[in-house]
Amino acid sequence: MKVVIAYDGSQDAKEGLKVAQKFLREVIDEVVLLYVVRKREDMSKEEEEKEIEKGKKLLEEAKNEIKDAFKIKESVIADYSIAEAILNFVENEEADILIMGARGIRPDIIRYTLGSTAAKVVSFAPCSIYIAKKK
Repeated sequence: MKVVIAYDGSQDAKEGLKVAQKFLREVIDEVVLLYVVRKREDMSKEEEEKEIEKGKKLLEEAKNEIKDAFKIKESVIADYSIAEAILNFVENEEADILIMGARGIRPDIIRYTLGSTAAKVVSFAPCSIYIAKKK
């Protein structure tokens, strides 16, 4: 089974790592850790590179959390829409399941429901999804 974990460093995303380790250990063949940089029209190339490096560091931390458990690939991509980037990625990777947090790290969005990115991905995903939420 190929699992993509959309990881942004949020508490919900960290919970997703725990789920993969605890419940899916026996069936996972490969884990792909994905970080998406949100591009903006006014973003300079230097800013984009800085965000890509931040993403690589976050994925390295995540990889260290689950190392020795699975075969792990890492991918950092940049796109104007995080939801579309995740959807395209899981489709191209032919993932069996996507694990992602219910909400991201944006402090201005505090809700009891799904974040906007998670809601979009759930609506259009080409594979099964596990939405992780920190207790």
